[in-house]
Amino acid sequence: PGPDDRMKSIEGGGTEAPKKGTEIRFLGLKLGEDVGTLMAHCISVSLQCNRCQTIADLSVSGRQPCTAQCDRCNSRISGAFHPRVIHQFSAVLGYVDIQGASPKDLILQDCDFIFSCLSCSQEGQVQSLSYGIPKDLNCLHCHCKLSISVEATKFQKVERCPAKIIGSKGLLNQGRKRAVKDPSIQPGKPLPDHGTCRHYRKSCRWLRFPCCGKAYPCDVCHDDAEDHEMELASRMICGYCAKEQAYTNGKPCTSCGNMMSKGLHSGHWEGGRGCRNKVKMSRKDKQKYANSSKTVSRRSVSKF
Repeated sequence: PGPDDRMKSIEGGGTEAPKKGTEIRFLGLKLGEDVGTLMAHCISVSLQCNRCQTIADLSVSGRQPCTAQCDRCNSRISGAFHPRVIHQFSAVLGYVDIQGASPKDLILQDCDFIFSCLSCSQEGQVQSLSYGIPKDLNCLHCHCKLSISVEATKFQKVERCPAKIIGSKGLLNQGRKRAVKDPSIQPGKPLPDHGTCRHYRKSCRWLRFPCCGKAYPCDVCHDDAEDHEMELASRMICGYCAKEQAYTNGKPCTSCGNMMSKGLHSGHWEGGRGCRNKVKMSRKDKQKYANSSKTVSRRSVSKF
């Protein structure tokens, strides 16, 4: 089926796929005046293997489920994507159902979308969207100016129906499975290790690199995982609240107000978290009694 058939099947009643897996929602979505709807044709998701925690990318479309294999532990990974129509009153991209891995991030640059123009009621294809950067394009039929902008992406796991209870003691009909920590970027929740890595222990943020559209804790982590030349990051993700924002250095987060770079300041001097008031200082602080017994000559006092 073509893009038109897929759009009609989703809009039509009774043919919509059930909500299953993980919901993908756009945050800060802005559609231009002449953009009617937007639907994902193919998406690229960064996954983390549930067995060996290896990070890999998987491209899925709404046509049929796809299967892959982990490069490290050879575990089977399957995925299916159920797209939804994005419009003025709904920013839900769709639902992705992944087995054997957990979604971590949406690689927006590698996703393909289909939009509808309100001026001529025709559809077109748009690619290479970037977080925080408006995408300006023209309709191929009426040449109307269109604009699409996305600030961030939110993953929300859809709760499945609870298992049936059997017996008087309320035993579940399914055995307990090992809980897997959610590796996805969740706005409002801290990043793993507050965004730090083994290369930079005082940098509490992730950087989103425009060369690949992926987020890494630092440039060294990017070079270790990718095989292309790195471009300087233009956006960053706070390690305390996972708020994605424009890259700044030495300024607090625009959402939670925490400093994402701890710096090399001590607790006594300005810029640190300590106190310079010697009355309120702790007795264990070396600066509390510094220069307290130092003698000053009368000659030096008379100069002042």
